Amino acid sequence: MRQRADAARSAAPTRGAVIRARIFALLRFSLLFWACVNFAFVAVSGFTYLRSIAFGFALLFALWLILGAIFSDGEPVPVPDTYLLGTLAAWSAWSAASVAWSIQPAYSLAELGTEVGWGLATVAIYYVAARTGTAFRALATTIVTAAAFLALLAIRATFEAGVAGPETALLRAHGGVGAFSTLLVLVAPLLPLLCAPRPVGYGAGAWQAALVLAAFALLFAAARLTENRMIWVAFAVGFLLAAFLAAWRWRTRLARAPLRWGAVLLVLLVALAALFVDAAMHRARSDFKGDATVAQTIAEDPRILLWQHTFERIRERPWTGFGFGKSILRDQLRQETGHPLLLHAHNLFVSQWLQTGAIGVAALLALLGALAWRYWAFLRTPDGTLAAIGLAGLVMLAAFVVKNLTDDFMTRPTSKEFWAINALLIGYGIRRMRIAPPGTAARPPQAQSAFG
Repeated sequence: MRQRADAARSAAPTRGAVIRARIFALLRFSLLFWACVNFAFVAVSGFTYLRSIAFGFALLFALWLILGAIFSDGEPVPVPDTYLLGTLAAWSAWSAASVAWSIQPAYSLAELGTEVGWGLATVAIYYVAARTGTAFRALATTIVTAAAFLALLAIRATFEAGVAGPETALLRAHGGVGAFSTLLVLVAPLLPLLCAPRPVGYGAGAWQAALVLAAFALLFAAARLTENRMIWVAFAVGFLLAAFLAAWRWRTRLARAPLRWGAVLLVLLVALAALFVDAAMHRARSDFKGDATVAQTIAEDPRILLWQHTFERIRERPWTGFGFGKSILRDQLRQETGHPLLLHAHNLFVSQWLQTGAIGVAALLALLGALAWRYWAFLRTPDGTLAAIGLAGLVMLAAFVVKNLTDDFMTRPTSKEFWAINALLIGYGIRRMRIAPPGTAARPPQAQSAFG
């Protein structure tokens, strides 16, 4: 009897351990709270002071949890895959090295701190924050809510008297319609995850499905108001890729209802094609002030002239570029093209080539490829929840790249949103694969499906 009592006392947690556990629980909650607040203020700009406070607290708590996992008995933070860390480090290091040969070192250094430095900090925050299904749902809901708020703002500005359309409102709230339309292609792939079973979603009940469909309709309506043509191409690529990958991953489900899957995809593609044509025709009327055709507006797009001048500049420094910063040659390009708005390359990869040369483009391609490979590995697992995360990540990545073939929004708020969403998906996915926190343990393969 006495031996059992002694054993029970030795097995009971010490007071110090209980206090540390409560401290770490408070740290995890605080990180999640400030990460949600930070994303909201990144998406809805104009609150610089509050955003800085939220970002500072979120980064502080993330670093505290990392150090606690290393030096104390805090919950372990899984180390990302070596190839992810390696490609991210290579892209960041080469971007930093370009300051040495930049034609504007001060500008490149400032851009490096804003885009690479704060970008890496954003990755750390959301990777550490995405520890459980509850945290994943909270962050994903915040991201979707922020996009929906901006969509409502754009719709209100369109119909409000005395306001010059959504561009004016979104320029103050999110850097303009271009950045906002890029946010939409990042957010849209997250919506189906909210209808997935727990832990990542809220379930596929009637009210959950109705809310997700309403969110899709709201984001699509706001996308049309931006008059951006490339967003519909990005959405179309995303839907096609999602259909192909889902048909491959859940092929037994497809075999039972092929017509239903095919009909939904056909309706979506027809709707996207109609929206693209409508946006292109509206741009033709507004930009050319006449009877110009859609083909003519595409053929006479000023970006074609811009790319000609850009490639002439690239030939001057093909391997190293002119220095980090999207608008490193803004004065030269504006003077050569005679267009006040053509201040950068308006293509993600051409812009990177202009800044950091062919080596920088190779580093960026390697980084995007590493992200895609991680999502592909998720998609191939027997765990249906991980497969759904992998599908969402691949669709998001493809749509983001396509959207940026005619612009470069891997900068300012959009870059932070890009890094945050990738860190959220990968951070939770890697934890589910390696650690499986309480309440998120993987189910047997035969019972797993993110779609019911």
